[in-house]
Amino acid sequence: MAASKGNRAVLVRDLGLTDYGEVHRLQQELQAERVRGEGVDTLLLTEHRPVFTLGRNHPEPNLRATAEMVRAAGIEVAQTERGGDITYHGPGQLVAYGIIDLRAWGMGVVDYVEALEDTMFGVLGEWGVEGHRHECARGAWVGERKIGSVGLHVRRFVSMHGAALNVAPDMGHIALMNPCGLEDTEMTNLVAEAGRPVTVAEVAEAFVRQFGRVLGCETTVATGEPLTMR
Repeated sequence: MAASKGNRAVLVRDLGLTDYGEVHRLQQELQAERVRGEGVDTLLLTEHRPVFTLGRNHPEPNLRATAEMVRAAGIEVAQTERGGDITYHGPGQLVAYGIIDLRAWGMGVVDYVEALEDTMFGVLGEWGVEGHRHECARGAWVGERKIGSVGLHVRRFVSMHGAALNVAPDMGHIALMNPCGLEDTEMTNLVAEAGRPVTVAEVAEAFVRQFGRVLGCETTVATGEPLTMR
């Protein structure tokens, strides 16, 4: 039976600064549990050490620089099973991974993608920044500049991967790629758009608040356990 909005609940785990691979494995484990009807719906929050992740249909990095320049910058490259093209993750960017049984929540994949976008718009609004959709790619945009990305992998109605919102990442790293494969797209971040300091911790709190509002779900932040990889 699909959960009504009032019966939706998610456990929030703040993982801190992590390597991409270890969180990817954790997502796969949690998704497998939910597919088996075990575990709980979970929202993982993290900042990754620098990495370019590649969508399942785009195994070749869509770069504006050479592979040697990427290695010299200390940026890992990781293949994933999510949709979309190349994306950057690094310190100063909030990444939110939802492992959600969408069928139990009575949602389709597009509904959930739009909810993640609306969540990012709500976060931006808390700092007086107006976000919107853009016809050229999914995610969150401010004017013609992209500030947040969305990419999912769904297995038997259970999602993994999610959204990434730029707070104050290394824009020099981001400049080494064509974001989402778009050659003429400029990326931006919340600190630049708001014109004042913002921390990832503040944005994480706002994301949880807006996620609960948009999706009509109860959010419980995990306590009493080390918020690291299990």
